[in-house]
Amino acid sequence: MKQVLLTIPLLMMVSQLNAAQCKVDLKNDIRLNGERLEIHQQDGNTAVVDSQNRLMIEGKEVTLEPEQQKAISDYRTHLNDYLPRAKQMARDGLALANEIIDDVGESFDAPEAFDNVKASMQAFYDDIEQRYYKDGDLILPADSFSSLSETWSQDFESAKKLFNEEFISSAFSAMSEKMKAEEGLNLTKMAETMSELKERIANRLKQHAGKVEQQSQEFCDSLDDLAEEEQELHQIIPQLQDYQMFTI
Repeated sequence: MKQVLLTIPLLMMVSQLNAAQCKVDLKNDIRLNGERLEIHQQDGNTAVVDSQNRLMIEGKEVTLEPEQQKAISDYRTHLNDYLPRAKQMARDGLALANEIIDDVGESFDAPEAFDNVKASMQAFYDDIEQRYYKDGDLILPADSFSSLSETWSQDFESAKKLFNEEFISSAFSAMSEKMKAEEGLNLTKMAETMSELKERIANRLKQHAGKVEQQSQEFCDSLDDLAEEEQELHQIIPQLQDYQMFTI
């Protein structure tokens, strides 16, 4: 059962790990929400596209022709569609982890015994999300995707330690209550229950892993498409060439 639990924090980290394997990375810092796109150079200069698709560079509006305005509108829309997908992948992993914990709780006839584990998982996910979101804005520093490969393993180890401590305590309490209720533990029945649970969880993890792999590939492909679209955008709006977002 301990090995089963160790897979749960991995579900939450796998989208970050796969994002780190994409060929595309970020050259400048970006800040994005449904209304506004900001590109920040290291020297502090900024290019901003607002909700009306007006372009401001270093605080001065750049007059755009209709063709240019449409191109920048399409690009901003695509960014808003694609970049938040990694967040949804992590949420899917968290949802599956919660379902697995519920299965464990039901196997002990104690569906609420692991609520503290689920709460810790949620807090851990929220802490990671806060690194990239502030006041509803997605904030990604330059080289974000490559830097993930340096931090995800540390997060994974922290997650394992946290969840194991919470889980072991909860499992001990749940098992003790079950033994009291049944006036003794039927080890044969318990072994059968755990074996069935392990197989069921393994199948669900296998299905989820395939889904994550497909989603991750689609995410990386979308970044490639965005990088190509950005190159085309720079040809249409040369003023943006110094505010490149993606590198390959």
